[in-house]
Amino acid sequence: MKLNIMDNIEYKVGIYIRLSREDEEKEKYQESESIGNQRTLLMQYIKENKLNFIAEYVDDGVSGTSFDRPGFNRMIADIESR
Repeated sequence: MKLNIMDNIEYKVGIYIRLSREDEEKEKYQESESIGNQRTLLMQYIKENKLNFIAEYVDDGVSGTSFDRPGFNRMIADIESR
C-alpha cells in the first residue's frame, strides 16, 4: 500500500506567476510560457491534486533581479501572516 502524505493534510496553495520584460523580449525568438499558460498549468495541478487554492500573485513585466516586486511582496506578506 502506497502512503500519500497529502491524504490527511489540507494544503493552502498560492500561485506565483511572473513574466519579465526580458522574457517578453526572448519570446520573440524562442517559446516562453505566457502568464495565461502558467496560470492554466498551475491551476490544473491544483485541481488534479485536490489542493486548497487561496490566492494568485502576478508580476507581469517585472524584473526578477529585484525582490521589489508587488506580487512577490504580497505573497511573502500573506505567508508571514499565515
